[in-house]
Amino acid sequence: MVHWLLFRWLARRGPAWRSAGPAHRSDLAGQSACVGKRSAERQLSLWCAAAASGQEPYSVALLLAEHFPHLAQWNVQCLASDISSVLLERAQRGCYSQLEVNRGLPVSVLRKYFHKNGREWQLSEHIRQRVTFRHMNLIQPWPHLPPMDIIFMRNVLIYFDEDTKKTILGKVRQLLKPDGYLFLGSSETLPHHNTTFTKRQFDRTVYYQRVS
Repeated sequence: MVHWLLFRWLARRGPAWRSAGPAHRSDLAGQSACVGKRSAERQLSLWCAAAASGQEPYSVALLLAEHFPHLAQWNVQCLASDISSVLLERAQRGCYSQLEVNRGLPVSVLRKYFHKNGREWQLSEHIRQRVTFRHMNLIQPWPHLPPMDIIFMRNVLIYFDEDTKKTILGKVRQLLKPDGYLFLGSSETLPHHNTTFTKRQFDRTVYYQRVS
């Protein structure tokens, strides 16, 4: 299980940064027991399946660094994949324009974790090292991946037909831990007659969990 702050954070839409700022500190205090569900093994695995230029997986890394510093002692795997080699190369550099960092990144986080590199802002190396990028095409055979606590597959399934969606979601189910979370885009829904996942909601954020 993961901290409920993630659910509020995931309510944001679009190719922007998800805030790792000081909002919802009461949730941080009241819901910290959720992270304790993984305290025995001290492991957490996350996968961003459509990383594009990296804002989503880096937002995850920043959120963990800001609000869960003790996880630095855990084995946290943050995998980010995309079909575009060009975007992956850019994501690995962690460089963003002023316009891009203005889209949801708190000034305090920008100053703490970024530095100027010419006309761009570059994310600190120690945060970039927390994310592993790899090329992956979801409709081709998948490489071996570890069991996942959280899978972000936002704004991906809308590009596939119903049969392909079912195939991908079948693989996701095999990969997702029994108490793990799947997040789709706000405009996405599961295929008709879905028996693989059940829809849940926290506040305004919709997520999915495996059907037992």
